[in-house]
Amino acid sequence: METLTESSQFLFRNISITISVIMLSTFAVSRIVFPKMFSAVYNFSKFGHFKIKEDFGSNIRLFSTENFYFTLLLSASISYVGLNMLMFSTGLPEFMEWAVPKNFGAGVLIWLLLTITVQLFFLLKFLFLSGFGGLFGLPLSTSRHFQEVQGLNNCFILFLVGICAITTYSNYYFPTNLIGILMMSILIYLLYRLLNIFFKLSQLKIYSNLYIFSYLCTTEILPTVIGIKLLFN
Repeated sequence: METLTESSQFLFRNISITISVIMLSTFAVSRIVFPKMFSAVYNFSKFGHFKIKEDFGSNIRLFSTENFYFTLLLSASISYVGLNMLMFSTGLPEFMEWAVPKNFGAGVLIWLLLTITVQLFFLLKFLFLSGFGGLFGLPLSTSRHFQEVQGLNNCFILFLVGICAITTYSNYYFPTNLIGILMMSILIYLLYRLLNIFFKLSQLKIYSNLYIFSYLCTTEILPTVIGIKLLFN
């Protein structure tokens, strides 16, 4: 898809605005229904700290209803940002062109399917972390690792949702260079997240830094590199 026609831009903008309204409304309702959990999940003070903090959010069971709900909200947010980048991108790989909607209904359906896929990915990742946590002898760190990663993800993706929403509200055309900026921001974030988690796990003072680094290479770096390679090849 080398260029976008005016009709395509109009369709994609309508899809993006509709989904953003759903997302922002859900955030507002979540803030009212789960005030404490919402404040813990979207705690931006954690994003800039390299120290583990014990708070309300750290005591929530990973498979609790509240945690599942906010993980689903995270999945929907990631899918919204990803769908924007796919819809307005140029030169997509052929195997990704299915994610570019042909009509309004298809756009919403693709977003829902992407949300389910990302949610399943998070479940698989936790199982993946649990498996390698046992292999590396880090069972006590697995839950903490997953919670800290999700905490960083929630804050970062909320920032990206805001950028995408503001862009589609204020512009008829989604700036092409913005997609490149978002992709670069995501790569920088992934590196920052890796360093952040490394220092936080190091504070547990149970395992050596080399041991933790080997564990993170297996559970964070390797899956990320494989994912990027599959996406751009």
